[in-house]
Amino acid sequence: MTVTFALALSLLALAPLLATRSWRAGPLGSAAGCVLLTITGLDAALGGARPVLELGGWLGFGPARMRADGLAGIFLALTGLTGAATSLAYAEARERAWVGALGSLVVLAVAVTIVSGNAFLFLLAWEALGVCIYLLTSADRSDPQALAGGYLTAGLTKLGGAALLAAIGLMYGHTHSFSLAVWAHAHLDAATRGVCFLLFLTAFGSKVGVLPLQGGLPAGYSAAPGLGAASLSVALSAGYYGLWRFGLVTLSPLPAWCGDTLLVLGAVTAIAGIVYAVTEDRLRRFLGYSTVEHAGIVLLGLGVAVLGQAAHDRTLAAAGILAATLHVVAHNLAKTLALIATARLERATSEGTLNPLGGLARTLPGVAAGIGLASMSLCAIPPLGGFVSEWFTFEALLQGFRMPALASQLLCALAAAGLAFTAGIGLLAFAKYFGFALLGPRRGSRTPATATEARGLGAASLWGLGLVILFLGTVAPWEIHAIGAGLAPVVGFDLSGPALSHPLVLGPVFKSFAVLAPTWLTIVLPAYAVLALAIGWAAGARRGVRRAPVWVTGSGAELRAVQYRPSAYSNPIRVVLRGPLGFRTRVLARAGGASELDSSVVQAVDRFVYRPAAVLALWLSARVRSLQSGRLSHYLLYVLVALMAALALIPILH
Repeated sequence: MTVTFALALSLLALAPLLATRSWRAGPLGSAAGCVLLTITGLDAALGGARPVLELGGWLGFGPARMRADGLAGIFLALTGLTGAATSLAYAEARERAWVGALGSLVVLAVAVTIVSGNAFLFLLAWEALGVCIYLLTSADRSDPQALAGGYLTAGLTKLGGAALLAAIGLMYGHTHSFSLAVWAHAHLDAATRGVCFLLFLTAFGSKVGVLPLQGGLPAGYSAAPGLGAASLSVALSAGYYGLWRFGLVTLSPLPAWCGDTLLVLGAVTAIAGIVYAVTEDRLRRFLGYSTVEHAGIVLLGLGVAVLGQAAHDRTLAAAGILAATLHVVAHNLAKTLALIATARLERATSEGTLNPLGGLARTLPGVAAGIGLASMSLCAIPPLGGFVSEWFTFEALLQGFRMPALASQLLCALAAAGLAFTAGIGLLAFAKYFGFALLGPRRGSRTPATATEARGLGAASLWGLGLVILFLGTVAPWEIHAIGAGLAPVVGFDLSGPALSHPLVLGPVFKSFAVLAPTWLTIVLPAYAVLALAIGWAAGARRGVRRAPVWVTGSGAELRAVQYRPSAYSNPIRVVLRGPLGFRTRVLARAGGASELDSSVVQAVDRFVYRPAAVLALWLSARVRSLQSGRLSHYLLYVLVALMAALALIPILH
């Protein structure tokens, strides 16, 4: 398996070079590497071979190695699946060669991040991933808004990189080693663990979209060209893996307040993400806010896991880890499919917003099926994988009564209520996304009546990933077997045993607490649907069906001009939550005496965090610029102060 692992990384590294020779050779090489990466990850997660690539000490920071253990295997397999689907989509879409090359480099950087056994190698891969994200999101320099979004994404990525560098320095100061294996056995006091936790949370939270660092996801998805947003979705695996590796392994057990912090952040992030998503009419920004929502749901499960470790309750920790891991898998797969299908929708219609779309389900059935499957999984429709993972998260939060502290018990109850609210709004949001994009009559004159459907590699990308998502809930017992084997070293036992009360019946690790049978739901729900259709058809056949035109208030107006629109659908939520959403309306005068209602939603984070930070950064840069281009004595003083600050950090790190 070591040879397979090395070959996978080699193909991913060669793919950008192949892309310079042929627009299709590069993505195909990347897809082959991703398939091998998936095989390697599944084998490692299931307890098979644990491939190791020794790199020696040429980095200068101790011996470096790349090793795929059980935890890394789970995320390698996930990265391989999403990366293969994205690469096949690149091979069919005829994207610019450099965009496909960057997509391959993103997968390579994520894979190296996951298997790094040396902190300095981890940092190099993390920074390489940040550079790829910056190049993808700032590619369109002709559009000032897209360029600003790219700069915001890059700025938050650099902030996360700075936090990661500080955390690595602090860990090295206490262990005198860059080996992650040494860090996992380090004896750190509670204060040091807490500080490192906050730094790692800042670093990895900036990648997955945790408030208040979520701005890079909606802006980055919107600014990236074509399938670049799908590559950004593949990069989420690196952020989640970092939270697992450093939060649940390296720093375990964390203080209880860290778990409480995750519960609060998770609930706020999930609610804010889905509320802003339901008010968003731009396709990829909508999916960006949805990613923020699901990052919050993942943090809820992670918070229960941290609290379980703090209380030395392995079963409680296992319930939280299982819920969070299942949700990462379900979300990353569904979001990648949604972004691939959305990219094809935008390419076919030349539209990036919901308002002019509609009626495309017949002309683009593959795209409609992909977006439909992804939407149903993301809004937790049974029996898909998203429903299974959210059910596990809800059941993990219901274990709050087992917490030793009253504050943690209350936070678990409030987080469960927040998750229920998020699930309800999520259903409304994705009904809007799918319905207004693909159902009903066309609203915009620019939307073509016919469009080219995906064929060949494009169809393989859509239908292949779609089939995985369709049956992810069905095969949940087998998925839990693989995840349980991979997480066994983290939780101390194979959690698949207590999580499977029957071969096809699932439970939240705690026996006799609650059960779910998604495999049986997959059989029963379609059977009920077929029965209902048969009854309806039989009743209609006897009575006959009368068809008439849609009534449009008796005016005889064109249906396209008077039908319900996305802004009207989300307007009640905008008005009810006007204050928290920052919803503003104004009447704009137009030529000829006409007027137009202009509305906007300004995020609270933008108003109270990003804008003040931008003003402060501009003010500081103006002052620093005067030092750099002014007198030599001032510049030397600046260098001396920086050197003194660096020297002062040495005893602190020790």
